[in-house]
Amino acid sequence: MSLVASAQTYTPPVSQPSAGQLKMLSMMQQRVADSPHHSESWRMLAKLQFTLGQPNEAIASARRAVEEDPHNAAAHFDIGQFLEKTGEGAQSKIHYDRVFQIAPQSSYAAQLRELGLEAPPTGMANLQIPRIEGAAASAQNATDLPDLPFGRSAVQPASYEIQTFDGSDDVELRLEQLEAEVRAPANRLRVFMKTGVLYNSNVTLTPISRELAQSDSGSFQGFANPDIDWKWLRTDTMRAGPLFRGYYTVNEAHMSDFDLASYQPGGFFERDFKLGSNQAIGRIDYVFSADFFDGNAVGTRHSGTTSLTLIRPDLDAIYLYFTLAQSDFEDDGTTPLQTSLDGTTITTGVTRFFQTGWERLPMHALGIDLESADTEGADYRYLSYNLHGSTSWKISPKWELIPTWGIGYRDYGDYTGTVDRSEFFWRAHARLQYQWNDRLSIAAVCGHDRFASDNDDFDTERTEGGIEFTFTR
Repeated sequence: MSLVASAQTYTPPVSQPSAGQLKMLSMMQQRVADSPHHSESWRMLAKLQFTLGQPNEAIASARRAVEEDPHNAAAHFDIGQFLEKTGEGAQSKIHYDRVFQIAPQSSYAAQLRELGLEAPPTGMANLQIPRIEGAAASAQNATDLPDLPFGRSAVQPASYEIQTFDGSDDVELRLEQLEAEVRAPANRLRVFMKTGVLYNSNVTLTPISRELAQSDSGSFQGFANPDIDWKWLRTDTMRAGPLFRGYYTVNEAHMSDFDLASYQPGGFFERDFKLGSNQAIGRIDYVFSADFFDGNAVGTRHSGTTSLTLIRPDLDAIYLYFTLAQSDFEDDGTTPLQTSLDGTTITTGVTRFFQTGWERLPMHALGIDLESADTEGADYRYLSYNLHGSTSWKISPKWELIPTWGIGYRDYGDYTGTVDRSEFFWRAHARLQYQWNDRLSIAAVCGHDRFASDNDDFDTERTEGGIEFTFTR
């Protein structure tokens, strides 16, 4: 049955609002007065107004919610409900279409499908509602929404994780550094370069905010990930010098707004020493990061990492690290105390590398990481707990299968919205690698990342697959 066809005339409640309801109404009105650009506050005010028999005020407040956040699928769903119950079923369909376009896998879209509504044709996707100032926002009709292309204004950067969302990227980097030192201890210049082509089902996910549940954000992308250091100072037990890292992607034309350029120059100092019966390597890194989307500055970060690598007598290794980072983003949002991502992030973790002694399964790794993001904006402040692992399967002298996995939980205890945005996340990745020669390998790679949250605005996922080339020197 069509939802529009089943609409009924709105009947206001017979009973008068209770003292508690009036107090709540006053509190919500004060909240939107204090934070006029907070979409969720306007949405909750709208729901309360409708419950208290104020449909016109409720519709105006809900429209203000989508004005402040055009991708607030819940607010579009609420407007559709309000319009339908007040006899404006034709206008409600426009907002229901927006729910399908913004969050096709959400519970709101599922409710609409259960009631017989279908998603609009794909040619109608990627609409964006422009910001409307003043009283015009309240008077705007749903039929006035223009067809505009998807824009960067709806996106806020959230973090600097590039490939994974736990500590495994850092561990993989450190492992490669150690292997390079073993392969060619006399080399002052170390070059490690990954490049290739992937299909990414959600290019908006990395490293931007997971606020968007995009339905049309897939793209083929070329990428390059260099990691270079120069041992300017070198003795038998000490090494120091400059380093440079980066991550660059080029997407298809329709997603070029998310072409990423991340420049990461810095320096390092490391020293070998004995710690009990273990060989130890202490290292300090400083990295300055500058990120750009499509040539536009996103933000900068200063980070320092202190790490300790222990190589045990049985050749097992233990890697411990502590990172302190200070981030400064270009866009602090409309209400910085809620939306700013500026602040300090502390990350610490430990990973154990196990030598098995088996020819086919020479090594596996298991690590745990803890992270605290103390951002200025309450909506992005979190504590994170992560567990990750990897295995190396030697199929033949040239072929190797390397599965990796990770699970974790992020607790956004200070989130100001009405639906908790805390999330459980997991990933499963794998690479089938062929070692062409001592310096070049080719791999088929694939992986899936899942972020599960009760808040539909943050519930999302990403699937990647493609070909990757790795050059080492």
